Amino acid sequence: MKNLLIVILILSLATLSSIVNKDGIHYNQSFADHQNYSNGVLNTEVENINSIANYNMHVEYLSQNKSITVNESIVWINRTEYTTDEIYFHLYANGYDHFDTEFLHGRKLPGKFLTRFNIDKFSVNGQDKNLDVIYPRNNINDKTVARVLLDKRALQGDSVKINFQYDLKIPLSYRRMGYAEGRDFSFIAQWFPKVGVFENGKWICDPYYKTTEFYSDFGEYKVEIKVPENFVVGATGVQTSKIDSNNFTTYKFAQTGVHDFAFFVSDEIFDFQKIYNRKDDSKILIELFVQPENKKYIQRYFNAVENSLEFMEENIASYPYQTVTIVDVPRTSNVAGREHPTIFTVSADLLSPVDIHEPEEVTIHEFVHQYFYGVVANNEVTEAWIDEGITSYLTTKILDKYYGKELHNFKFLKEVPVYGLNFLNFYEIPIIYILGFYELPEGDESFYYYSYLNNIGAIADSSFKHASFESYFNNTYAKPGLMFLSLEKILGEEKLLAAFRKFYQQNKFKHAKGEDLIMLVKDENNENLDWFFENIFYSTKTFDYKISSVQKIDEINYKVVVERLGDGVFQNEIYFYTESDTLVQYWDGKDKWKEFVFQTNDKILGAEIDPQRKNMFDINFTNNSYTVEPRYWASLSITMRWFFWVQNALMVLGSIG
Repeated sequence: MKNLLIVILILSLATLSSIVNKDGIHYNQSFADHQNYSNGVLNTEVENINSIANYNMHVEYLSQNKSITVNESIVWINRTEYTTDEIYFHLYANGYDHFDTEFLHGRKLPGKFLTRFNIDKFSVNGQDKNLDVIYPRNNINDKTVARVLLDKRALQGDSVKINFQYDLKIPLSYRRMGYAEGRDFSFIAQWFPKVGVFENGKWICDPYYKTTEFYSDFGEYKVEIKVPENFVVGATGVQTSKIDSNNFTTYKFAQTGVHDFAFFVSDEIFDFQKIYNRKDDSKILIELFVQPENKKYIQRYFNAVENSLEFMEENIASYPYQTVTIVDVPRTSNVAGREHPTIFTVSADLLSPVDIHEPEEVTIHEFVHQYFYGVVANNEVTEAWIDEGITSYLTTKILDKYYGKELHNFKFLKEVPVYGLNFLNFYEIPIIYILGFYELPEGDESFYYYSYLNNIGAIADSSFKHASFESYFNNTYAKPGLMFLSLEKILGEEKLLAAFRKFYQQNKFKHAKGEDLIMLVKDENNENLDWFFENIFYSTKTFDYKISSVQKIDEINYKVVVERLGDGVFQNEIYFYTESDTLVQYWDGKDKWKEFVFQTNDKILGAEIDPQRKNMFDINFTNNSYTVEPRYWASLSITMRWFFWVQNALMVLGSIG
């Protein structure tokens, strides 16, 4: 008997050592923290949540034809002072139904990309009802919005019980939903009929547009998902149970205080867990599902989330949920880089050195969305710049703090990263390039997109109205990110972060408005910032300031001529450099040109406008400075580089054929 106990002990220790490594990473195991959480949210946050749309869903995934059957029950509560005799629904999956929906917008995709809801039964308060499709954009091919007329008006505080029974074929992955080619992996998002937002006596329920995303109410979700026994499921919220029966496994999830639910199913994926311990003894479960070929990135994924958690909890607020789930998707999937409450998708290249911040950047970006989009829920159809702009800015700060400056690189044959600058290529063969290690300046990626397409649309424009995807991306991601970097240099980092903290606290588990964020930023500054937002937020203006000349007037006086070449106005400082001092004058930036007189007995070196780069929108920084004495070495250096580029081009071209 004693020997048997020893054997059992040895086997137990061996098993423990196989599931826990030195970094605290575990294979799948149960996790509970009932002392600090209620239904997946911190106890301290429960009173801040006003559940409006509550969902209870039973899902069965049919692997043989990649489809789901669903029984969905909704309890919608009218928590407004207004009454309504109708309820609106989003039917997002119908955006995949036709080439001319607002979502696909003329894309000629093969049939395996297409799907739609097949609704077998629909009832309200126990009575069978008709669901009427609405065409807000007069597009008869778009059936992503529907409504039902109620038998009795819903008064303040009334509840309406709704039931859908339907099936849905999972399409080949596109945007946020679908299966990966060559793998039995499906990410399933925007897959269920969802109640619109009843606000100020009106229903806000927009179609599923090509570029924009979502707007819905917070509530409580209880979802059970039945899959074949060899499949793994990861989803929004806390996994409350996992039951095996008759060659099937049923996973149950629950979560309060979210406005969406997404999940994935896969028969070939690894599941790792790590516990993030707070100082107050509460814990967060970080769960990572990773593709077999990407196991080398496990620690990097965990590090990115832990670094993000540390930064956000120090500078914004405590993460309010019990879990955060990262899903590393196959390279044949098109759903990477998608955020949903408590769960988001990422991916990694075969070769991705940490110096180029991939996959760290996408992991950090999607995690920050758990705060801004997840907890603070702005209307992404009209004001997508709020969550994307804040997230882009904070991602830049987290990367800079924990990983340093990103290095320039280009990729050979789409996979092999090469450090340097690639100026010209021929079928992915670099022709004109410089090898070396070059740090990217802060906001470089955002500035690239802004400078490429800087005057089409304004940040303030309704997101769904942008003329193209490029315009949408520029005014939703790039320009808002640059706007916050400029504000940081005007206000200081701490004041800007303080504004974000207040914005979060005032709007957590609520719908946020852009005007509230702008007012908070203005409150953090003692000076008037109206000029800033008029020129950068509301307008399509471009910015280009130039030092035209530095001229000697007499023995001690020098004239600096500055120009405003763009139509945008930005307040600037003019720096006048001497051998022993730097003289500064302020310019409101309004005139097309202006002269400034500086007085000094020292030998002068030159002048510069906006040396701190507060104006991140200046499309040409190279003309911001002026040196009195010619810099021959700089010219010689450029000439030598030019000959080097030409030599490389001739060598490569000479070898072709």
